[in-house]
Amino acid sequence: MFIKKLVLSLALLSISFFTFADEQIPLEKLFCYGESSGGSLSPSGRYYAAMVPSSEVNCSIDNPADNEVISVLIVIDLENDMESKQMSGTSMNARIGNFSWLNDEQLLIQRSCMADYLDCNSLYTLNVNTGKQGTLLKVKSSKSGDGIKYGAVFDLMPQFKNKILVTVNRQATFTYKFRDLYWLDINTKKLTKIAEVPSIDGEQFGNWMIDNDGNPRGFTTTDDRNNDGKPNSPSDGLYTSIYYMDINSKEYSKISYCRHQEPCFMPLGSSPFDFDNRYMYGVGQAVHADGTIHELTDTNAVWLLDTKTMKFVKKVFHDPEYDFSNPRQGSGTGYILKDQLTETILGLSYYTSKREYIYFDQNYANLRMSVESTFPGMSISMNANDDFSKVIINASSPTNPNTTYFYDVTRGSIEFIDQYAPWLSNYKLGTTEPFKFVTRDGLKMNGYISLPPGYKKGKKIPFIVHPHGGPNARDRIGYNPEIQVYTTRGYGVIQVNYRGSVGFGLKQMKLANKQWSLTMHDDLLDGLFWARDEGYVDMDKVCISGASYGGYSAMVGITKNPDIFKCAINYVGVVDLVTLMSDKQWMFSNMGRPQQHIEMGNPEFDGDLMYKASPVHYVDNIKGELFVIHGRKDRQASYQQVLELKAALEDAGIPFEYMIKGDEGHGFYSEVNNLELYQRMESFLAKSLN
Repeated sequence: MFIKKLVLSLALLSISFFTFADEQIPLEKLFCYGESSGGSLSPSGRYYAAMVPSSEVNCSIDNPADNEVISVLIVIDLENDMESKQMSGTSMNARIGNFSWLNDEQLLIQRSCMADYLDCNSLYTLNVNTGKQGTLLKVKSSKSGDGIKYGAVFDLMPQFKNKILVTVNRQATFTYKFRDLYWLDINTKKLTKIAEVPSIDGEQFGNWMIDNDGNPRGFTTTDDRNNDGKPNSPSDGLYTSIYYMDINSKEYSKISYCRHQEPCFMPLGSSPFDFDNRYMYGVGQAVHADGTIHELTDTNAVWLLDTKTMKFVKKVFHDPEYDFSNPRQGSGTGYILKDQLTETILGLSYYTSKREYIYFDQNYANLRMSVESTFPGMSISMNANDDFSKVIINASSPTNPNTTYFYDVTRGSIEFIDQYAPWLSNYKLGTTEPFKFVTRDGLKMNGYISLPPGYKKGKKIPFIVHPHGGPNARDRIGYNPEIQVYTTRGYGVIQVNYRGSVGFGLKQMKLANKQWSLTMHDDLLDGLFWARDEGYVDMDKVCISGASYGGYSAMVGITKNPDIFKCAINYVGVVDLVTLMSDKQWMFSNMGRPQQHIEMGNPEFDGDLMYKASPVHYVDNIKGELFVIHGRKDRQASYQQVLELKAALEDAGIPFEYMIKGDEGHGFYSEVNNLELYQRMESFLAKSLN
């Protein structure tokens, strides 16, 4: 890796480094794998470790061989003139998959799964001074060969110098079940079991909950209690339970129990305790397992629970517009900022239209605010050493995937380390900003509008409505190569966090139930109409493009609103909700089905509604151009869906473009395939929108 040394004062760093050319950025530059994957500081702050490409990245994507980017681990000595050492090789057995610091001399590493699937689950140490590797916890195969036992890092526990917490599966045939909790001594390699996964009839274990001393203090489970007379699996996950465990007896009791989309109290992370190990931070609503309500909020708040009295003692933080976090929906984006060494709660962080911070510690607030003022308009993540005297800064934006700097707080200087995609700085890219609007039925909603480089307010331009997948997900601001494909080719883009998106409260989530082609789709239109009313959109040149649920939305748009959408791009999208539910190859066929019945519909009772919500039945309404993209290995939106769509289009005599890749699944991952996809997409949009 080529390291440029650039020492600047904080005041000077506010000056932009970028100079842009007028040339349109080539597609291969947008989809080229970058030059680093980020890194971290050693505890003292002397060393910086990162994964970087083993050879120069030239962004030449001509054949499948160009797909393979072999990364190597390097360690930079920040106190010795940025001297760097390569710590791993490029041969199959020498590749490293991930790493983390154990102490200032040792890294915890796992080998790449490309080399050996079994061995990539083993834990090794790597001495950064000698380069010597040691075995910490080796994978063990069962005698029958039908399973493995392996250790997974649960918590590095930086407050303890010589041990970490790991989980190990009790039975080789069940790698993801019965993951008991152990201390692992990094010097002696000794495992000490401290808790076993309990067996609770009808419930599936989720995750452990520990205090700041590493004691197991509880766990989560899921179950499905439909009482419908049909076999149900705990993994259906319609209900979630939180159990509290006594520190001495290891006896446990249920402290929270909730149904999908109902008020719920969840621990805030796997280590949710204050440093007295008595008070527990949780997120959601202040409700107990027996249904007793302390306080209800529509959006998820942060609460403090006294684990001795089991009473809620404080509402720590609440944003009435945004959820702090959504662990029940698998989106744990909010978290506690802890300094384990000084036993200080530094603050909280969560996501609105961007990442926000709430400070409890003034020194940390001063540090972060000084960095943010140095890089205005950038999203900042920081990785500090033990005493916060040295900090790695990662700065990103919609036009910059990531630039990494080393900040010596004592000296007040910053040194440039690397940039993920430096070639982007040579081109003008599109801008992205958040916006808010009110839907036709009065809901407050938000999204993002992206505009071409050099756009002048008041000019009406072709637009693309780009709904996110999920639908239990959300759009966030940041670098997005697909959005840049659109904006650098002259199109505006609207992204709407429609009802059903995660992060906006219970009411908005529940209002999406069984509304896949109805009010959820209306939200997309209302976002488009907001942009129209603001003077951005040429309504004669509007396309809708999305992947997964977004691909479904694209099909709804071109069949339901053929006079609005002149084209649609259906990327790995569903077209028939009824056949999706009956598809045994569907990855959710035995997991999460009760949740899908709530959100999408149950064919047994909602068959007519689901039929009407399936765009495959309305393809004869299509007036515009259609591009269909899919992978044969897709198990989320089954390949059978695209075959059904293809047959319906051909029967109706509707022309369409078609791109199928046999080696891809739910989305394309190959650089070569992605380049071909967006080349065809670029031509399709140019043809469809003139």
